[in-house]
Amino acid sequence: MFEASPFKLNMFLQCPRQYKFQYIEHLGDIYKKARPYFTMGDHVHAALKDFLSAVPISERSLPKLENLLREKWRRNRKGFNNREDEKRWGEKALNQLRRFAKNQDISVTPLMIENYHKVELTPNLVLGGRIDRVDKEADGSLHIIDYKTGKMPAEINQIQLHIYALILSKKQDLPLKKASYLYLDAGKLRTIELTAAELAQATSYVIGMVNRICTEEEYPATPNIYCWNCDFLEICPRKEEAAKFTANEDDLDL
Repeated sequence: MFEASPFKLNMFLQCPRQYKFQYIEHLGDIYKKARPYFTMGDHVHAALKDFLSAVPISERSLPKLENLLREKWRRNRKGFNNREDEKRWGEKALNQLRRFAKNQDISVTPLMIENYHKVELTPNLVLGGRIDRVDKEADGSLHIIDYKTGKMPAEINQIQLHIYALILSKKQDLPLKKASYLYLDAGKLRTIELTAAELAQATSYVIGMVNRICTEEEYPATPNIYCWNCDFLEICPRKEEAAKFTANEDDLDL
């Protein structure tokens, strides 16, 4: 049984060799490094989860949200170069939550929040993914919301939202009408409408990608703009070429 996720599929698409190192040779425990942007993102997600699921509506406020972030932060401070670097990432996280409290409805009670879902797509394929948030709209339809702590791109990658919608469609019968990325740094939603045709295309995409993975023989290293963030750069067979791509946090889909 093959288990797929949007993250795994995207990694293979970006660099098959990175996928091999991570999921076939299982070298992540040896080479994985703490990264400040991942630490920050984890804390922002965790603070929002608790804020919208555990804090009574009457007690929700910006100071409460900021305090939740500080509580999470104290538990994990890995990946920062020094105190100044940590302060910079902390301010970035606080600013994102301030925009959230200012621009979003903080009285909402999501139907689901930070739930991991797993569904059988074919007899040999399981598709899973963690969906940040699902709201039930006034008309009874569902709205998928995925938080992004990175920079808002000019064009969004819709396939991740389509895959989340595909997963959710297999789990419940309520209509799925739209899905959004909420770019916390910009405080803006980018929303797409969902159709049955797009869910069918997502099914074909996932099956096609899994077939590519299962029939791949070489798993070639593919130098690209994400190489600077790869845990396996030091053992990459094309590390000289990969090293030419300098660090750019804005390239990350966080």
